[in-house]
Amino acid sequence: MNIAHAWDHYDVVRSLTLATLQATKEEQADIVPEGFSNNIRWNIGHVLFTQDALLYGGKAPHLPESYAALFGPGTKPADWQGELPTLETLNQQLAEQTERIKKEFADRFEEKLPSPFNLRGKAEIDTFGGMFLFSLYHEGMHASTVTLLRKALQNQA
Repeated sequence: MNIAHAWDHYDVVRSLTLATLQATKEEQADIVPEGFSNNIRWNIGHVLFTQDALLYGGKAPHLPESYAALFGPGTKPADWQGELPTLETLNQQLAEQTERIKKEFADRFEEKLPSPFNLRGKAEIDTFGGMFLFSLYHEGMHASTVTLLRKALQNQA
């Protein structure tokens, strides 16, 4: 695997996510349109939290502890309690995460994970590089959902 291409792809995927986030107004972020189960803030926070959790063994040590309850797998906005991060905060954290992951995992792509990650019996990921690439797929899915949420909100207006 050419690691430089992986980082280039990361930059593209993350810049698209950030552009969508920056085009979102704070008052739109918490609306869950009909037909959806989550909102824009949840999807963005979930991308942030999940990338850390995937690469740091199920934990997100660089993010506030509350993010697991807000944005972890199986969570939903209807269950939120406490203060939520602003879109600007999420934007800053995504940008910081990009640089941190590039620095911390630059020479670890071929390194084996402590234990393989099983994708519901359909596939198994056993290296940090494989996990990183899966995290880009995951981010793309949620970025697409944010685009659909934004369109649904525009149609409701």
